[in-house]
Amino acid sequence: MRTMRIGKLMRVATLIVTAAIAVTVGACSQFEPRDKRFYYRALWNFALREDLAELDSEFNGVDFGHSNLYENLLLTGGKDVPAIEDRARKDTLAFIATKPRINPNEEAIAPTYMKLAWRAQNTFDEAHALHRATYDIVVSDEPDKDRALRNVLAYYQDSDYAITAKRLDHHRLDQFPYSKTFRTRFPLFNATIWSYHYLQVAVYDPLQAARDLEAKKQAVRPILATYRRYLEQPPVEWTFMPLTAELSPSFAARYPEIANIFDNLHMLHDNISDILASEVVPTWEAKRAEIYRLVNTYYLASADATNPMIVQDKEHHH
Repeated sequence: MRTMRIGKLMRVATLIVTAAIAVTVGACSQFEPRDKRFYYRALWNFALREDLAELDSEFNGVDFGHSNLYENLLLTGGKDVPAIEDRARKDTLAFIATKPRINPNEEAIAPTYMKLAWRAQNTFDEAHALHRATYDIVVSDEPDKDRALRNVLAYYQDSDYAITAKRLDHHRLDQFPYSKTFRTRFPLFNATIWSYHYLQVAVYDPLQAARDLEAKKQAVRPILATYRRYLEQPPVEWTFMPLTAELSPSFAARYPEIANIFDNLHMLHDNISDILASEVVPTWEAKRAEIYRLVNTYYLASADATNPMIVQDKEHHH
């Protein structure tokens, strides 16, 4: 009799768990496998964290800022100006001020957004890993930096989530019906995001030009000072995001594919901010569908053969 009761309880428990899974999957509308890759392993891993911790901690703050923004945009419907410009932005600045020694768990910061568009987030994560690898290589004592950068780029491009290394027309990508919603409604947080992107690309040329580690530390300090001033007084007068070739022209000329990936990544950040803030894309399901349409059609390297946003050599990119 006891065995029968246990069996019945187990069947009931199984039904409850099955129903809970069904509800969860139904709420997300589509179950997405989390096929994450490990970072490229090499002797130069974490050189930035170990040798240039002042810069590394600022990048950890950047990671928090993007996720914190997306979560708050999604949960507030993208309409609550004080929630974004005041509370969410101040939370981000407070986190940056702690000088975090390791990059934060973005899924813990933005669990709702991660459920909404995990594949888009993983596209970010892999490009951010490429960012970190390039900093590590440039800062490290790796003797053949060109070879190391070619290897890490090849590893990145072997991923299904790789952003195209072709130059995209960022101004055309900024002309969708919902484009500019975020920067218009939330100019302070938008300028903060663009300040992050300034820091990320402005350090490449000074780091490459510096002779040794001490020179690298000295080279990035003026850029860090400018970045921190931007956090205090966001450059709301900027009309477009910073581009790698503008701030690190030598790096962009030597490694054009990597520079293109970073610029395309930053444009995708702007697109998703606009989608999450816009009433033109009203529901969570519609936002998810539009995010994935953009990623699949215009940003992933797998779309290179049909991508209309790729700038041809004969075109001028303004």
